[in-house]
Amino acid sequence: MNVLFLPENIASMPAITMEAMNKIEGVHAKALTKNINKYQSVSENVIHIQPPSISRRKPIKWLVHKYKYRKLIRKWIDWADVLQYTWGPVFDNGSDLKYAHKKGKLIFVEWVGSDIRKPKFLSTINKFFNHAWQNGYEYKEYESEERSIKMQTLFAHYNAIPVAFPEMSLYLEKKIFKKTIPLFYRINVFDFVPDYPSVEKQRPLIIHSPTALVAKGSNIIFEVIKELQAKYSFDFKLLNDLPRNEVLEIMAGADIFIDQIIVGSYGTAAMEAMSLGKPVMCYIMPETFEAGMPKECPIVNSSPDNLKEQLIKLITDSKLRYEIGIKSRQFAEKYHNVDKVALEMIEIYKNTFTSKGN
Repeated sequence: MNVLFLPENIASMPAITMEAMNKIEGVHAKALTKNINKYQSVSENVIHIQPPSISRRKPIKWLVHKYKYRKLIRKWIDWADVLQYTWGPVFDNGSDLKYAHKKGKLIFVEWVGSDIRKPKFLSTINKFFNHAWQNGYEYKEYESEERSIKMQTLFAHYNAIPVAFPEMSLYLEKKIFKKTIPLFYRINVFDFVPDYPSVEKQRPLIIHSPTALVAKGSNIIFEVIKELQAKYSFDFKLLNDLPRNEVLEIMAGADIFIDQIIVGSYGTAAMEAMSLGKPVMCYIMPETFEAGMPKECPIVNSSPDNLKEQLIKLITDSKLRYEIGIKSRQFAEKYHNVDKVALEMIEIYKNTFTSKGN
């Protein structure tokens, strides 16, 4: 079975999953990506597809480059049995989807955040998001009901099957997809050596990465930290604009990781912290649990309403930090281990082939 991931390598998840699939007998996987940056995993199986960048003022060169680019994409689609999309199509008009559908390829899609998040809907079930949306939410220009529905309608038109993390399933248009399949985000859990919080440590280190101050609730977090520093013994460190290896090194020595307290779910940073055996503080909406988040999730559910109380519990109880750290690692191994999830995905593909009679 040939599996092609495309066209974005968001949080390196497609590349990591692709490499895990290549360990499975009979599976050959590649990943195409339109963008590469220093934070993404790369390998010989991650292929950078450079979109046409020649000015239309040079029409002949532009047409030639466009033709070659389209031909390259079609070559890879021809190679694949299964197309696993992340974010959106290669071409805005979905011509790659149209070609793949015409060729009878299995098409799956995984959305991971702003690509289909519906801010109006989310504002009705999440008051913290609603406040953030009205007060400088950083991803406002990328998120809308219209964009979400347009994206989903395009993929549904070509019989794509969504695989979805619990939070993302909340935004799926159930009426236009024949079926959707639950799937967890994944990382190389066993690349992380757990370093559980010591029960002997009385002055814990708390860390937070303020990559989006409003979306993560960082300003609220800062206020709570400042208030608690006057009463409790702990250290606080911001992980901001640091190299990835330095971030992970600091995270490994931390005792508490604060992720976000606004959006209602979690992503890569929280998975990495759990893999390192850390208590993770994050807001998870009730609707996310209803959509399939396991009740055993050890994340310390923290919102602007209860962050202070939750922090006090962790700051003052080293045994609790240790116990949650153990559960964090166990949860990461059970649900976010890429080797395990990759096997699940291959079974999904095989079952879909069988149901189609291939």
